[in-house]
Amino acid sequence: MKANRAFLLPLIAAVLAAVAYVLPAPSEDQRPPSRVAVTQASYACPADKTLTVAAGQVRRGTSSTATVLPGKNKDSALADASAWRTTVVDGQAVVVDQQGRRSGAGGYFAGVMSKADGSGLVVGSCSGVIDDAWMLGLGSGGKHFSTVTLTNLANSPAVVDLDLWGPDGKIDAVDSKGIVVKPLTTRRVRLDALAAGETELALQVHRRRGSVSAVVEDTSTSIFRGSEPVTATESPRRDQVVGGLVDNVSGRTLELLNPGSATARVDVSVLGPKNQFKPSGLSNIKVKAGSLKLVTIPSSAGSDRLALHVTSDLPVAATVRMAPSNTDYAYAEAVPPLAGPALVPVALGPSAGAPDLILSAPKKDASAEVQALDAQMRPVGSKTVAIGGGTTQHLDSAKEFKGKPVAYLVVRAKGDVIGAATYAKGGGISSLALVAAPVTVLGPQVRPLG
Repeated sequence: MKANRAFLLPLIAAVLAAVAYVLPAPSEDQRPPSRVAVTQASYACPADKTLTVAAGQVRRGTSSTATVLPGKNKDSALADASAWRTTVVDGQAVVVDQQGRRSGAGGYFAGVMSKADGSGLVVGSCSGVIDDAWMLGLGSGGKHFSTVTLTNLANSPAVVDLDLWGPDGKIDAVDSKGIVVKPLTTRRVRLDALAAGETELALQVHRRRGSVSAVVEDTSTSIFRGSEPVTATESPRRDQVVGGLVDNVSGRTLELLNPGSATARVDVSVLGPKNQFKPSGLSNIKVKAGSLKLVTIPSSAGSDRLALHVTSDLPVAATVRMAPSNTDYAYAEAVPPLAGPALVPVALGPSAGAPDLILSAPKKDASAEVQALDAQMRPVGSKTVAIGGGTTQHLDSAKEFKGKPVAYLVVRAKGDVIGAATYAKGGGISSLALVAAPVTVLGPQVRPLG
């Protein structure tokens, strides 16, 4: 499972103010943007008595506040920006605002759903402000249902549009445009209220105004049973990598969305433990214009932990559903290589155990340093994972750091590395794509006028 992995509110006020008064020099038009340190991060986590909410950071922050919605009460258990903290929040959602230069704050949630909702393990990342979030693997009927949770992080109204696609094309959904989320409130939208009877759906959440986050809860009691929080995959593109596929030859389904106006042709190669190769059955896949296509990943792809390199002649979005058993399922999304340190939660309450890290190097040889820290942010162990170019490797953190008080991991990549953390406990499974913590963002190149 997974979530928008951005944790940022709009860029730092000082940078925005500077842009209003300066212009780039003619000689600097082609210069790339520079990195700007993040000093504030905000995100929203879904809340329920069955969910454990966790909050942490790469470096100690200066302060943190947690506001429980809808009552707007403060939760002191999530307010310490110098520690890894967990709690159960009695509310609909909790909004965390953290201060601290380059602190890299992030939030997560975990729990086990009720039997009526598939009984599956859920581990997800809390969402910051989204712009365009693309989510695949959803449903609105046939015992497969999805609910979008929209949370307004600010004191002004937010507005979003929802667009839906199915295997037969784009869906003319009812009341899916101009959805208003009032200041500091949460709004839940069931997809069957917009377009009922669709067993497979793709969704785009487009923010028109305001500061709004989005998390999708997906549940199924159909052929595949369980639950998963669905987070955003990369926006449609011609070249992408879906990492974090668990080891099992069955129950893998590649979902491809082509939102364009012409048929797309897709080729898939596998990043396995030894090399990159093209399996039979995953070449020249045709995805009709404006439609969602499901492709069973054949046994020729192998049964190891792996990643998929997806290329196409037209932009497509991609996600993989993994259902290695009939008790639960998870999703693997396409994410960019790590451009900074990534947080991996370990202490998530009683529902989830320590994760298995699945790491892929889609280009040249790379490596990842995995540092284990306790709840007081003290290092308790580390391991460097070497990843050959075009291969996928893994690290079982439970075995590697056995007996140590690990609250979370920090993954730092050298070279292009795409990763995911897989959680499994009691027949449940969930997956969390690794994304860089909000330490820096890209800012414009500017100079004073005159």
